[in-house]
Amino acid sequence: MIKYFYSTAISILVASGHVAADNDRSVAISDLSAVVSHLDALLQSSAPPDTEMAEQLVREHLALTRLAQATFGNYLENSLEDYDALLPSPNFQRLVEYYRNRLLKAYQQRLSADFASQLQSPALQGLHFEKLHLDGRRGRAEFRALVDNRSLTIHADLVPVDQTWKIAELTIAGRPISQHYQHLYQDLIDNNYSLPVLETALAKRDFIALDDFSATWDGHHPMDWGPWKEKDRQKPMLYWIESSGDQHYMTARDSSHSVIVGKFIHWNPRQYPIMSWCWQATALPPGGNEFLDDANDSAAGLYVIFSQNWLGIPKQLKYVWSSTLPEGTVGRRDKIFRPWFFVVESGPDNLGTWTFETVDLEQNHRDKLGSEPAERTIGLGLLTDANSTRSYAEAYYADLRVWTREALENKRITNHCGALPKQLTHTAYKSNAGSAFGAEE
Repeated sequence: MIKYFYSTAISILVASGHVAADNDRSVAISDLSAVVSHLDALLQSSAPPDTEMAEQLVREHLALTRLAQATFGNYLENSLEDYDALLPSPNFQRLVEYYRNRLLKAYQQRLSADFASQLQSPALQGLHFEKLHLDGRRGRAEFRALVDNRSLTIHADLVPVDQTWKIAELTIAGRPISQHYQHLYQDLIDNNYSLPVLETALAKRDFIALDDFSATWDGHHPMDWGPWKEKDRQKPMLYWIESSGDQHYMTARDSSHSVIVGKFIHWNPRQYPIMSWCWQATALPPGGNEFLDDANDSAAGLYVIFSQNWLGIPKQLKYVWSSTLPEGTVGRRDKIFRPWFFVVESGPDNLGTWTFETVDLEQNHRDKLGSEPAERTIGLGLLTDANSTRSYAEAYYADLRVWTREALENKRITNHCGALPKQLTHTAYKSNAGSAFGAEE
């Protein structure tokens, strides 16, 4: 019953948000009473508020930033701490703010969905305003809800925002609603999984959008990707983001530098073991052969960095578009600590076409690294290179996702490359050194 009350409380939370931030207590009481009475009348009618109305009320009448802070605390800063050591402080704060806006949007959508569901539930039978106390910049309201013929008292903490009293917190049976939602996502918060994992949990979907390449500093330099190796941070930045409508993709072109660009992204590959992505190669390095030191070039390569061994060496797998090796080839160069590679595309047959790839990370890890993967990944890497063959390579990457095994078994993983542009933009950006990882913008 209490679990249901927390969901029901969303309706109370939104209802009180219509009250004008007026120091005249009698006016505020009158406004609040009228709002609750109106919502109560809707609940008694045969046509309760619809989803669109619920979304509007949540969007306009929650002190969402305050509620999110109470719910998630310093989760964002902790989940992005790898970047803190690499980025100048202003850039790190910009990165945190970008992710904070995404978190607020995802949380708002979850609250809206819960609110719409409860408003349309027959269990919520009525609302009644009890009393209000205002004290300068803070307020506290008390309501009574009738749920399954039981009376429930709910306290709402109010703060003035944009000339309106908005709800910053709700307390039910002595427990704040922020604690309810925090409890739902406690494992993700405690493990500092990356925001895309929390976004997936809030949206209740079966894939994590690891990257859609929409995060940029200035329209084309990637915000949270940078040279993975320190020695590469003074080389030209060979990767940038381009877009067509709402679709974004990473562009990579190389003739001599061979820079792996990486991103910190933490998820549990045991829970989301199936990876999918879209890529397109438009220029293959002639004679590229991932087995050979003097020809070790790939038009496109995707690294998954799972963990590190006791020497700090990454446990990683690499998926490539090879110039010459047949699709299905699995191997590695005969050198210490070289990663296993899997050829998932080969040769020129699909050149200039977006191709959709899926791989089983968990199975590949067991087969080639000899164990289950760690429960928290380190990150991803991309590499388009042509230095060994002294030639040219060009490729594009888009929509990196990981899925549950259930989604695979129930055939819910479908080709999501169709919306990407068939004719790609070829904008020649200046390849200055560095990017997100503590270098120039």
